[in-house]
Amino acid sequence: MYDSIIIGAGLAGLSVATELVRAGRDVLVVEARDRVGGRLENATLSNGQIVELGGQWVSEAHEQLRELIAGQHLELVSPNDGDLVLKMHGRVAQVPESSPAEQHLTPFEFADLGQGLLRFRRLADRVAQNPVWTQANSVWLGQTLAQWISANLRTEAGRAYFAALAGKALGVDAATATLLDSLGKAGEGVDLESLVAVNGGLKQQRVVGGVAQVPQNLAADLGDAVRLSTVVVGIHYDEDRVVVGTDDGSVLEARTAVCTLPPRLLLETEFEPMLPPERVQLAGKVPPGNVIKAFLAYDSPWWRRGGASGQMGADEGAVRVVFDTSDDSTGKGILMGFFEGSEASGYGKLSVSLRQRAFEEAIEGAFGQAPSEPIEYLDRDWYSERFTRGCHGAHFAPGLWTTGGPLLAQPLGRLFFAGAEYATAFNGYMEGAIRSGREVAAEVDELLD
Repeated sequence: MYDSIIIGAGLAGLSVATELVRAGRDVLVVEARDRVGGRLENATLSNGQIVELGGQWVSEAHEQLRELIAGQHLELVSPNDGDLVLKMHGRVAQVPESSPAEQHLTPFEFADLGQGLLRFRRLADRVAQNPVWTQANSVWLGQTLAQWISANLRTEAGRAYFAALAGKALGVDAATATLLDSLGKAGEGVDLESLVAVNGGLKQQRVVGGVAQVPQNLAADLGDAVRLSTVVVGIHYDEDRVVVGTDDGSVLEARTAVCTLPPRLLLETEFEPMLPPERVQLAGKVPPGNVIKAFLAYDSPWWRRGGASGQMGADEGAVRVVFDTSDDSTGKGILMGFFEGSEASGYGKLSVSLRQRAFEEAIEGAFGQAPSEPIEYLDRDWYSERFTRGCHGAHFAPGLWTTGGPLLAQPLGRLFFAGAEYATAFNGYMEGAIRSGREVAAEVDELLD
């Protein structure tokens, strides 16, 4: 009997296992895929360059992730210098790199901000053009701007940036100003979008060779304690032990277990006894992100000739966030972008060639016509991945994490839960997965004493 069985060999599961092994515990990590890393995955283009199909961004605040990267002697690289291209309301603007940014946003936070600005602008137009509708919805329009922001933007940074923009451009306090008053000021001609100059405020870095090396190195240190291609179909837990059943009929026993499956995948696993109804209900309310991450490779980074960094943010279109992820040592140019949300749902059903063309059109709309055809296209539809069912992370509706999120992470006797979605800090990020894993490992170790 093992001291602990860890289900899932992503950053959280491998962090749990690493800490428990250091404490002298006998552990087994079981992973459904034929690789480790979970939502971190590397791929190699035909020119030999490695691209990251999953998570990749490392910020200055990701202290424990950076600690692992440094300990594994991996190298970090910053985004390419140059101007940011903004596509707002069909207009394309190239924002100089020297423009100050009040706040650093991740690519996903920037896309969230763009969507919020688009919704706000459309609502302002409606209020200005339709007084009958405005009067009929006066109660709803009486909510504070802060309430509207919370309900319409998904990320905390995006919400904070939007509120700051409103204060600067409209002269309103989001916490006290009504939505109607704010929309009226926007209708007077104030252009919030013109103040969005995040250009390289995205101070995110990438790991040379891909951040997926981090879980690969952790797994290598664990050796035979990691078992791949092992699909868990059932988990029985009681006061004395945890029994894990796999799809090949194997039965594994341990004094404790740690489940690192994303919340929605819990619903596809048989638990005995069944998960408490409130946890099942909560897991059903936390849908996974819907993302297709795509890459276009060119003979050269041609967009740089016009001073562009390769970074683009848009408020509409199939691909709304783009970054230059070229490896300058090869001389080739690589642009990475995301199909997200409803766009990902639709394009995921289309052929790869149609997705490629949609990405090319987004690039052309931002940087102009490429001097030559791309030499390669590659993408990963994370929503279709059986053992992931979505990326980047789960989406918590406004207020859901505050009211019910911690319940998801509470242990059930000797069965514990860890992962990016269960983290109390950096929820949804690689940093959150590591922190959650290490915290749970300490709890498991204490129980085993």
